[in-house]
Amino acid sequence: MINKGSSIIFLLLAVLFLGGCLGKRTTQAVQYTEEEAIPYKIAVLPAEYIKHAENSTEHRSVLVLDDDRLFVADISRAAITNQLAGKGFMPLQKDVVDNALAGLGRDGGWQLKSDAELCKILNADGIVKTDIYSADMIKALAFDLFQLDAEVVMYNSAGTMVGKWRDSASKRRISVPTGIIGLAGTIVEEVFADPIRRQMRMVVYDWAWNMAQVLPDCPKGTKLPEVIAVDTNVDNRLFGVGQKIAVRVDAEPGLKCSFDIGEFKKNIALPQTSQGVYEGFYVVHEGDKSVDDTLMVRMRKANGVERIWPESGSMITIDGELPPELETVKCQTGRTGVRLLWEVPAGTDLDEFVVEKGNDPVGDFEIIYRTRTPEFMDQDVLQGSTVFYRVRIKDKAGNLSPIHGAIKVIVPQFDERDLFGQLYGTLIKGNYRISFPVSVPEGAEFIVQPGTKIRFTDKGRVDVFGELKVLGEISAPVRFQANSTEGIIVLPGGKAVLSQCEFNGFSKGVTAAGGYVELRSSSFSGGDYAAAVIADGNFAFKGLRVKGARQGLLLSAGNGTVMRSSVDNCTQGIVFEGGRAIIRDNNIFANKVNLLASQQLVISDNYLGSVSRDLLKLEGDVLVKSILDAPYPHGRRIILVDDKDITPEELERKFVDLKTRGVNSFHSQHYGDAYQNLNKAVKMKDDRDVYLYLAYTLLALNDDIAVAEILNEGVSKFPYDVRLHQLYVRHLLNKGDLKQARLVLEKALLLSPADNNLIYMKDYLDHLAAPAEHASDDMDDTHMDKVKEDKPKENKDDQ
Repeated sequence: MINKGSSIIFLLLAVLFLGGCLGKRTTQAVQYTEEEAIPYKIAVLPAEYIKHAENSTEHRSVLVLDDDRLFVADISRAAITNQLAGKGFMPLQKDVVDNALAGLGRDGGWQLKSDAELCKILNADGIVKTDIYSADMIKALAFDLFQLDAEVVMYNSAGTMVGKWRDSASKRRISVPTGIIGLAGTIVEEVFADPIRRQMRMVVYDWAWNMAQVLPDCPKGTKLPEVIAVDTNVDNRLFGVGQKIAVRVDAEPGLKCSFDIGEFKKNIALPQTSQGVYEGFYVVHEGDKSVDDTLMVRMRKANGVERIWPESGSMITIDGELPPELETVKCQTGRTGVRLLWEVPAGTDLDEFVVEKGNDPVGDFEIIYRTRTPEFMDQDVLQGSTVFYRVRIKDKAGNLSPIHGAIKVIVPQFDERDLFGQLYGTLIKGNYRISFPVSVPEGAEFIVQPGTKIRFTDKGRVDVFGELKVLGEISAPVRFQANSTEGIIVLPGGKAVLSQCEFNGFSKGVTAAGGYVELRSSSFSGGDYAAAVIADGNFAFKGLRVKGARQGLLLSAGNGTVMRSSVDNCTQGIVFEGGRAIIRDNNIFANKVNLLASQQLVISDNYLGSVSRDLLKLEGDVLVKSILDAPYPHGRRIILVDDKDITPEELERKFVDLKTRGVNSFHSQHYGDAYQNLNKAVKMKDDRDVYLYLAYTLLALNDDIAVAEILNEGVSKFPYDVRLHQLYVRHLLNKGDLKQARLVLEKALLLSPADNNLIYMKDYLDHLAAPAEHASDDMDDTHMDKVKEDKPKENKDDQ
């Protein structure tokens, strides 16, 4: 067996030899033939290879494969048939001839018959034999060589040889055979890719054209349009969507040319692109389907004479059906890159998978890999980058499965990276650290992707002046970690929306100092407070989980809601100091104080750890409309106050009614009724007159302790009211607390320095401080009478 090195040496020697033998070709002279001897209806027999003697100096073929030998024989036969038809002969159909010859038996049965017998059997005027002396199809790295040396012999029905003609043609590294005029045209050359058989086909057509120059014309037939060569890409055989079936004809000028693809598509135009050159193509469309069709070229002269050129061996298959889309492509990211995996659809005409990559979902994609296995590892990616992939199936026709969107892959930042300065844009999933205050500037948007982890150290903090979006997922929450540092502060004009986040170790998790804050489905652990609203703005807290904080939620201002959240194991669960808040459907339990309100707060439908009013752990002015007897959402609602009792309009109406009835009872000297009504009214609303009448009522009831408490509270609520100060001074004087009385009196004189009652009280205090005691009684009676005159009188407006 010849080894690889010997084969290469042999081929090189063969080329050198052939270069000398075939470098020149002489065309033989035209033979004279008697017209009456020239047949009309002829049978072109299969071409045969000449068997050379061992000592022959003839060049032997380098064709190795039987398929190649058969291919050269078939197109040689077809090419000479086409040329004979053009010269007025009427060749019998190939199938008719082959069927008749097959009936003569195998093993060279027809070769044993005489020429006259064959003409009779085939019902032909003559036969044409083609003998191939040598043929080569060599395509190597160092050289290309294609050549044919063959002889044509024609016999008539009498068995007389009409003529014998032999010629050769060859081609070296050129796309147009040596014996043919260069074919100019407009079809781009890549359409005519150069498979080895196309190269050989052009050499055979070159040989047939040369033979046509010496073969006689048939006087009995019509001379058809002259054809030099037909160049096609039928040797590609299989054509997919977008591919071109191209034809280029070099013939006499002025013809009307077209071509057919079997019965699939007919009359495809071949316009003349230059003198005697006709070109055209058919582009395969999606949905086209055809199998083993023959390409047929049609040429017609102006006088109506038509010529048909069947392209030998043109078994064209058109496959315009696209492969199916890949239903699921999974991706895995790691420090080494991105791994894509997918499943192969059953019954797919698969040739390979094509992996495409782009930086934009609708931009240009580049083919980065071709594979027959259902996976790919892309190591050419950077941490923190976003890439897009498309994986498509390519079938054997070259069709690609449809484009149906791109797979977005965010490559995490696996190594921790510092964030500093101003933040904007999108933060790719990864690990980050904030060591100094950073900000989201006004007008900017900063988005944190799911699965991100941010660690706050030292003085780390995020100030939000623009818009912050932290949108985690159940399977990939955003984690914030700290060591007793502040977290996120939303300032006036800022906006923050946080979902599926975890806060651990912060002294102050999220602080709303203005703007808008929305917290959803997030957890907080430890610290001074989880979230606080300390300035006017809007807030929406929903689905929070707060544990172990000193104050779970601190609401000092703003307008918003706390819904479906859980606050437990805190010192103070929810602290309400101002603003307006709807607190509903929450689980607030197991805290030392569940709810602490310094202003009136109405809540409903919350689980507070008990159904007993005494065990709800509420402090301050909290009105409980209803509670749940078990944690939300499983608890049943227990109504404590009817809906109509707590509407703002109804509360105001009840307050006015209680105040009116209390004042009327005081003037009627029904002090017990007055106290009950006024005491309820003062709990519903801060009102100066209610504090004043309630204080006089308690004076009438001689309840010194209660009087002191209500006056102290009233003065603190209305620090600029002179009447409350007057009454408070009188009460202190009656108790003998001269020092405190003087302090309150001095403040009252600042408010109203010309008030006669205050001046009399000051004189009285000064007198008490003097040594003369004998005038004390007179002074006491005089001044106290003046003070008594300031007692509230019945007012028709109070009725």
